[in-house]
Amino acid sequence: MKSLLPIAPTQAARRRLLQALAITPALGIASAWADDAPLRLGTSTPGGGFALYGQALERVLNARAGRALLTVVATNGTNENLQGLASGELDIALIQGTSANQVLQTQGDAGLRVLYAMYPSPGMLAVPGDSTARRLEDLKGESIVFGVPTSGLVLLARQVFGALGLDIDRDFRAVYVEKAAQSPQRVLDGEAAGLWGAGVGWPGFTRLAEAPRGARFIGPSPAQIPQILQAQPFLKAMEVPAGAYAGLERALPTVGSWNVVLAQATFSEERAYRLARALHEAAAALAAALPQAAMSTARLTVQATPSPALLHPGTARLLRELGLLPA
Repeated sequence: MKSLLPIAPTQAARRRLLQALAITPALGIASAWADDAPLRLGTSTPGGGFALYGQALERVLNARAGRALLTVVATNGTNENLQGLASGELDIALIQGTSANQVLQTQGDAGLRVLYAMYPSPGMLAVPGDSTARRLEDLKGESIVFGVPTSGLVLLARQVFGALGLDIDRDFRAVYVEKAAQSPQRVLDGEAAGLWGAGVGWPGFTRLAEAPRGARFIGPSPAQIPQILQAQPFLKAMEVPAGAYAGLERALPTVGSWNVVLAQATFSEERAYRLARALHEAAAALAAALPQAAMSTARLTVQATPSPALLHPGTARLLRELGLLPA
């Protein structure tokens, strides 16, 4: 992929740039990106969590810089984003955690790298508040909306249910949609008994929870969580905090993964460094714009990456400067 970056600055110029960033963050970022075309960021279909997150990044970073640093590209989610990175149609992309881990650990040195952490996605089912279902197994044979077929949410569902000996297409009447925004309506209209999703602040869950019937949230049982983790080592034990959605009165244990922003390993180190620094400096503004973006921090980027070797060199450089990686 041909770099859009001009000739790299000298060390002296780079020091002057960093000093300017420290003194006047917004002006410094704008200057640093002045000659770059906007980065193309792959997100998801409208109504999905990735679409919201991408829009928040675009809005906050562009406003701080006073110009277009990013431009959001709506896609069908993780699979299409991975294809866009491979073809060069996308510069960076939002990738669901388990898909990211699988790709990162199988592609070798010429593959993809973590540019920054997004937020964790603990998976769970939501059913109307008056549903009698209390366990995942209670919904066998029922219509469940699993989402856009190419999204990471569907992959997460296959992994979670598969580890429990269930096939989402065989054991449920799986419902797939073209756009994430269509998912909760299928439950609200009575066409489906439940909605699969993940994370805090996920739009589909919010809409269902705030509907007149409310929502109840169901995760794996305490005995099932170790079983899932043994079968799917890329997943991690997670917990959805009480109050994350209307009707969720107690913390809900489940499993999930960290979603991340990925780029090709060959993506310009300088541009990656500048973007990672822009994200780091915009942390408070991003958290104010979107609650789940509060998890997008330099420190959590270290935790969300399976190995430091899988960090993009530009991000690793920033993390070393911040004292979060060994020099």
